[in-house]
Amino acid sequence: MSQFFHGVALSPGIGIGSVVLLAPMAFEEEGREVPDAGRSAELERLERALDVSEAALIRLEEEATERLGPDKAALFGAHRLMLRDPMLVDALREAVSEGKDAADAVVAKTAEIRALFEGLPDPYLRERGADVEDVGRRLFRALKGLPDPAELSGGEGAPFVVVARDLAPSDTALLDPAAVAALVTEQGGPTSHTAIIAQSMAIPAVSAVEGALERFPQGACAVVDGLRGAVVVDPDETELAEFRRARERFFLERDEAEILKDLPAVTADGVGLGLWGNIAGPGEAREVPARGGTGVGLFRTEFLYMGRGEPPTEEEQLGAYREALEALAPHPVTIRTLDAGGDKKIPYLASLVGPEANPFLGYRAIRICLDHPEIFKPQLRALLRAAVSGNLWLMFPMIVDLDELQAAKAQLDACAAELAAEGLPWARPAKVGVMIETPGAVLLAEELAREVDFFSVGTNDLTQYLLAADRMNPKLKRLQDPLHPSLIRALAAVAGAASSARIELGMCGEMAGDPRALPLLVALGFRELSMTPSRIPWVKKALRELEARNLEGLADVALKASTAQKLQRCLSELAGRR
Repeated sequence: MSQFFHGVALSPGIGIGSVVLLAPMAFEEEGREVPDAGRSAELERLERALDVSEAALIRLEEEATERLGPDKAALFGAHRLMLRDPMLVDALREAVSEGKDAADAVVAKTAEIRALFEGLPDPYLRERGADVEDVGRRLFRALKGLPDPAELSGGEGAPFVVVARDLAPSDTALLDPAAVAALVTEQGGPTSHTAIIAQSMAIPAVSAVEGALERFPQGACAVVDGLRGAVVVDPDETELAEFRRARERFFLERDEAEILKDLPAVTADGVGLGLWGNIAGPGEAREVPARGGTGVGLFRTEFLYMGRGEPPTEEEQLGAYREALEALAPHPVTIRTLDAGGDKKIPYLASLVGPEANPFLGYRAIRICLDHPEIFKPQLRALLRAAVSGNLWLMFPMIVDLDELQAAKAQLDACAAELAAEGLPWARPAKVGVMIETPGAVLLAEELAREVDFFSVGTNDLTQYLLAADRMNPKLKRLQDPLHPSLIRALAAVAGAASSARIELGMCGEMAGDPRALPLLVALGFRELSMTPSRIPWVKKALRELEARNLEGLADVALKASTAQKLQRCLSELAGRR
């Protein structure tokens, strides 16, 4: 008998496959002692597990380099070195020689070494304790014969649905999209990095499905509807046939959208929009024009700072920014300055941030940068030097008042003066702007607009700050609706300020890639929408079916809607008239 489950839609599409459970691993000792006669064999088992783990890390490093770029792949190289470090290997061999079960030895020695690292005064070295545990868990899995998240497979090569408590972004990125039909997790939200990666890989995904690991039978047939946030386990033949038809319709609509990707992004009556892509590294820049986009609306530079022991140098950053600018030239590339803190943990900045009860409301982004010019200035200098290679739009995040914005612009001017004095080639950004992602920025939008060339609304954070609702908490999924009246009224206020100041108005949150919201965004005056690149063809298709002249008055209607449901009905009626 079929069972229906509801969750949060993370990535569109319909996936059908057999359930593969990725249960949380119990990384703990079992207390098994190995008799003298079995110790030689146990040592051999340990050596095989070391070889298997090393081979897996080499393979993962190669795959990650190809899919994600060398910066993110470096993590696996570092783990490979840790795996063969005598500090770990010699301790394991000694413990097994003395009669300890190999898996128990891994648990014990991993804990000991992690404790050593975490007791060190240097914050970067303390954070390496987490890497030691990752390596220990990989070796433990090899000894226990447990699957690696990146090496899951269905029966006889059939498509499968991964069901997990949660998936780290690196786990998600290394799944094979040709084999994985869909993802289902108990945790995670629609704006998580896992969601963004699943979207970029075109894997249907649903999160916030309570009790999935306990309630989904291993090997059962599952249908994952990433459009509506629903999962059906053990569907009957009638239901399965209907989902297969829906999947074919989805593929057909996707193909139709792809056909349009190289056509102009204009409404049926000629109003043009910039449909741009959000990227996390220079290697992703070329995907934007390949999907029909004409710019980058958000280059998340924090990913250049992650997975390493020190900040990237000015020269390293210059190379990354120049690569992205040259790939998109003459189109704009909007590069956001460092947004560390919050959910983005960077070990060597941990001592600056310190423990925080509410990290999303804490010491992050522009707040860190203004206090630490040794971090901020190399980035600004690299950006000014890179600006000679393309159309750079520079964007400051988490601005809440004029003092912050003016201080950031002063730092930019100081770096420009330094470069001029040094005789290095540099250029002013084509435009300088701010992300509007805090209630403070919304309320001061008119003042901020007089200081910048553009606004880009970050709806992911703005929604959670406006509604005091953690966007990573699945129990609050109702409050993540982009049509919530509070958010719409905030967007209207920002749009009005941008229009009065005659500056560019864009959006780089997930709402920008939602065709449902497109008519309202056009009516409000948004003219650049930046999204996961895979969403660009879908939004372009929806845009070309719109007539801007039919949207007159929609903004007024939206502002009078007292609930998201009423606004949704209004948009549905508009769609029905087209």
